[in-house]
Amino acid sequence: MVNVSVLAVDNCMKSSITGPHDIWSVASIQWRQMAGKASGDLFHVQIITGTGKPVRCFNGTVVEPDQGMSEDIESDVVFIPVIYGSLEPLLNDGPMIDWLILQHQRGAVICAVCAGVFLAAQTGLLENRCATTHWHLAREFQQRFPGVTLKQEKMVVDEGDFITAGGVTAYMDLSLHLCSLFGSRELSANVSKILLIDPARQSQSPYQAFHFNLNHGDKPILKVQEWMQQHASDPMTVPALADRAGLGHRTFNRRFKKATGDTPLEYLQQLRIDMARNQLVFTRESIDTITYATGYEDVSSFRRLFKRATGLSPTAYRRKFRRDG
Repeated sequence: MVNVSVLAVDNCMKSSITGPHDIWSVASIQWRQMAGKASGDLFHVQIITGTGKPVRCFNGTVVEPDQGMSEDIESDVVFIPVIYGSLEPLLNDGPMIDWLILQHQRGAVICAVCAGVFLAAQTGLLENRCATTHWHLAREFQQRFPGVTLKQEKMVVDEGDFITAGGVTAYMDLSLHLCSLFGSRELSANVSKILLIDPARQSQSPYQAFHFNLNHGDKPILKVQEWMQQHASDPMTVPALADRAGLGHRTFNRRFKKATGDTPLEYLQQLRIDMARNQLVFTRESIDTITYATGYEDVSSFRRLFKRATGLSPTAYRRKFRRDG
């Protein structure tokens, strides 16, 4: 039996606690059916809070725990759910961090989803390791934990003793991964079919929206960004953009990178790919027409750039996200 301790915290998302619990409960039922009636449950799940008292989720609902954190708890898996709100109180909760470290030292696999990965990283045990988190939180995560190699395009990253997952519903991917890890691939496949969970999600890239930072306070750079937004499909060069900002070319490149996190050409490519994504979803225009409308002249080159940015070809992206009518 796999003992799973789900660490419920204030501002968590309740579905990322009850959802995995349901998935593992179904997995235990399927496991008994596959292994025979004599087999017990595969997963035993208990909900833990810091004090043993209920915690309040981000939307005001309440999670009732089975018990509080204790050194007597022996976990095979500690699961940190999605957190939606301020992280500071949790990252400064010394007893909780110490309890996670203790569980890891005793052999528990630490699992975390979305912003919950911040709490896992706060233990310091992810230094020089790989992890993922929600794509929207990637920049903040890298600033806080520069020693962690962030694979933000991945849905799940398995480091053996640490398993991290991306955005909110990635708890389903992680839960299925544990079914495969502690049960079997057949079990994971059966659970995915019963619960209609797509088992093939490997990447967050198709869901990722680009981050265009407009709150950096550098007025000449902001002026250029706004112009680029309005003229993204037009031909443009870096020297011309620097002249528009009234800056020398080297100074412009340095300040643009500092303000936005991207070079001017990287930023332009993101603008154009973002335009193409919207046109693929909200119009019926052909791929060729969209290519030219977003400033590209070579369709083959556009297809390669689009797939590199989103993980999908333009046709596959349209098929996945378009909602006719």
